[in-house]
Amino acid sequence: MSHQGDYEQRKFNGRRNDYNTYIDWIENKDIRKKEILEHFPAYVGHMTLSRSITFYELYKKTKGIAGHIADVGIYKGFSSFLMAKLIKLNESESLTQVHGFEWFKGMGIDSIDSKVLSGSYLSSKEELIEMIKSQGLEDILLIHDLDLETELDEFFNTLKHMMFKLVILDVGFYKVLKECIPHFWSRLTPGGIMIFDQYNHELAPGESMAVRENLPNIKIETIHNSWTPTAFAVKPYV
Repeated sequence: MSHQGDYEQRKFNGRRNDYNTYIDWIENKDIRKKEILEHFPAYVGHMTLSRSITFYELYKKTKGIAGHIADVGIYKGFSSFLMAKLIKLNESESLTQVHGFEWFKGMGIDSIDSKVLSGSYLSSKEELIEMIKSQGLEDILLIHDLDLETELDEFFNTLKHMMFKLVILDVGFYKVLKECIPHFWSRLTPGGIMIFDQYNHELAPGESMAVRENLPNIKIETIHNSWTPTAFAVKPYV
């Protein structure tokens, strides 16, 4: 009998030994950090590279649409920093910002969600802020430390003007997403995109449930070449 999460484990299991061997090789090589930063395609794995390209392709679809970018569940800042730098490259004269939402306490679970994720994704707010400042992104990338289950009403009541053209949902848990999706969907400009990191994913069943309940009549599109994110939706024009 298979268990929740088994398919993902089986599908990618053949790659793990080679990947771990490669990581050990990297860690034992005398490679300067500057070399890795300047020649990152030579070092990064193809699945991580695919994730970056996927975000870039979806960002490009929002060209000409008004609004900021929301990154909900930022962890170490992969997508937040990527989007901030895409704005810097592509929207140098705009006021577009990335708003990252995180509570910096890791992931809890309830009975709906996979036990595999419990306690994971704990990150440091101070480290993120330091990285933002060191790269001169203070005006573009803003971090909001709040509980997404209970504090979104107050947040948006304070910022009544705020609209988004792109929303990245990388939370994975039912209770949080049940609150997040209505708030961010209502603030998504028509034609804008909402990205689901683990839609139809056995390790995050609560994500699919929250999407079905909140967006029952919205077309959910798959992403064929991406491990995660797995899907997105374009907000229709009424």
